[in-house]
Amino acid sequence: MTPVVLALDVGGTKVLGGLVTPAGEVLRTREASTAAPGGADPGLRTTRDVARRLAGDASGVGEVVAVGAGFPEYVRAGELRSHEVLAWTGQPAGLLAAVVPGVPCVVESDVRCGAIGEAVLGAGAGLRSVLYAAWGTGLSSTVVLDGRPLTGERGEAIALGELGVSSVVDAGWEGNLERYASGQGVAERYSALTGDAVRGAVDVARRAAGGDACAAAVLESAGRAVGTALGWLVAVLDPAAVVLGGGLGTATTPAADAARQAYDDTVARRPHPPSLIPARLGSRAGLIGAALAAVVQTRG
Repeated sequence: MTPVVLALDVGGTKVLGGLVTPAGEVLRTREASTAAPGGADPGLRTTRDVARRLAGDASGVGEVVAVGAGFPEYVRAGELRSHEVLAWTGQPAGLLAAVVPGVPCVVESDVRCGAIGEAVLGAGAGLRSVLYAAWGTGLSSTVVLDGRPLTGERGEAIALGELGVSSVVDAGWEGNLERYASGQGVAERYSALTGDAVRGAVDVARRAAGGDACAAAVLESAGRAVGTALGWLVAVLDPAAVVLGGGLGTATTPAADAARQAYDDTVARRPHPPSLIPARLGSRAGLIGAALAAVVQTRG
């Protein structure tokens, strides 16, 4: 039978699961909402349910040889180390091992999974080093070197959003980059300026497209902040390329345009700056990366 990885990309609003070949081909998918008051996916019940359904699907698709899962938390040595998004109560490796007994289970940070997918099979394919940034509801990043993500000593080398905002962009801002430029941050800043409640950056982008000058200004400032921060990281890391993913990173909005311009301005003094390129795998980057992470780690 065809060997497949039971892969999971767990987020604050949904979990996307799939049966994925070791080469990254997605054969079957399932999806469910994780949104809940007080923290997403309480007890990881939805994650476990999606995994069970996929394990049942596998009988007609292939043989599950590993489980790979990405979570929106700090992860070190296969264990969740934070409660930033999910209302988890037990480590996912144990829960998932009970769903598919006898196969290796690899747990990673969701941004590292997305980075692996893009570095190996997406926009960074063929490059030795990639700086990947996921710019959506949140804001995080990972460096991938020779197909493997750099996790850091404590598993915390993902916190792009903890950087500050350049004073050139907003001299009066006192919070971090995530609160300023993430999808949630964009929505909150727009609401604070206008008094109008919005459901997220998608609503702000829709208003900008309709001629709302305040919405456009909030998006543009977010883009300048992100593009500048990525330029700072290039000065430290010198990757072969920077891959920009996530909903805000790949959408056609004033935010993405401003990010690219600010990035170009920030790295302009370098003789051969790395290109800033959009991610190519779309919403399946994390799913594919979770499968690849499981394949790489189980092979050693």
